[in-house]
Amino acid sequence: MTINFSHFGTHLGTRFLGETVRKDIEQALVIEALVVFDFSGVEFISHSFADECFGKLLLSMKIEELKSKTTFKDASILVKRTIAFALKERLLQLETA
Repeated sequence: MTINFSHFGTHLGTRFLGETVRKDIEQALVIEALVVFDFSGVEFISHSFADECFGKLLLSMKIEELKSKTTFKDASILVKRTIAFALKERLLQLETA
């Protein structure tokens, strides 16, 4: 299954939108063996969006499971770095909790 992030816009910035997309991702991960995150046409995502959409997935699954069930397509360096930073922050938060 592919989730096309460009359907949500070219600049993704709010926690509310991140939560909406995360719920779609969570449902897809239950049904599908592999979920592709297609960022074609997306120019920017905020840290808030990345944390809400991707970081909070780590509250219900381990990073290894997330990596094995997902892949990214056409994400810019900026988008990749923003998501990686949000995931690292969330992992650190979980380790110290």
